[in-house]
Amino acid sequence: MNSLQVIEFSNRVFDKYDKNKSGFIEKDELTLLLNNLAKEINSQLPTKKEIDYIVRYLDKNNDQKISRNEFQELGKLMVKAFQGI
Repeated sequence: MNSLQVIEFSNRVFDKYDKNKSGFIEKDELTLLLNNLAKEINSQLPTKKEIDYIVRYLDKNNDQKISRNEFQELGKLMVKAFQGI
């Protein structure tokens, strides 16, 4: 996947999981996304500690929510993970 495809993929996933259409992925939405991903790849569900870590890692401005641009970093990580499967 090239960088444009990663951005497009990230935007599609972002739009799907931004349930309240706030323009951000809140922690509960991220939890749903990560739980669905874990089920899809037959992995164990992430712990609260792991989810908190991911929020801290992605949330560059520390507002406790993930912007579209911040979310694109997760998209890059997800693509790398899928390529490794």
